[in-house]
Amino acid sequence: MPQDDIEVGESIEVSAIVDESGEVVGAVVDDVLVVTGEEGSIVEETIDVFDADGNLVAEEDVIDVYDADGNLVAEVGEIIVEG
Repeated sequence: MPQDDIEVGESIEVSAIVDESGEVVGAVVDDVLVVTGEEGSIVEETIDVFDADGNLVAEEDVIDVYDADGNLVAEVGEIIVEG
């Protein structure tokens, strides 16, 4: 029985949100996780928005599933607004 090779990669990007005077009023964190194997890939992207106190304001989570040819076969998404 052949062993499937699975590769996992993650990229995290953090951006500050500033007001017109340059004061930081929040942050956006974009986290992308990719898992790839012989039969396709799964991509999960989570975007979190935080206020200046570090409280979660909103979150979006999207999961895409691709077949071995790179065709999108399924997508699930959810937006959560905290406050």
